[in-house]
Amino acid sequence: MRSGLARARGLGAAGSGTETFWRQRVTSALGLPLVAGLLIVFWKLAGADYASARLLIANPVVAVLMVMVIVNFAVHMRLGAQVVIEDYVHRPVLKPLLLMINTGTAYSAAIVAALAVIRIAAFG
Repeated sequence: MRSGLARARGLGAAGSGTETFWRQRVTSALGLPLVAGLLIVFWKLAGADYASARLLIANPVVAVLMVMVIVNFAVHMRLGAQVVIEDYVHRPVLKPLLLMINTGTAYSAAIVAALAVIRIAAFG
């Protein structure tokens, strides 16, 4: 027989403990140097024409940086929205539906954006 505290230890409102909390903090911390690199890319793009911009994005280092930014912040966005849905949506049918829509939207946006960068990097 376990006490209520033993059953609840480490579990938040969503029943998943601190895993989501830490993932969100890690993606946030990883985002800082990624955004710094992205700002450098944007600084180099300032005043550039379309052809120069495509050429810069075609650089493998820049392309990898941009894909990393896209994936990192798609995961961060999904986790943030997931926390809001888990904490504030209380209807048993609506909550899983919104969580699926959240995951699908975040990953779909990441895939489309990453494929756009890969297309520019691969085909100029």
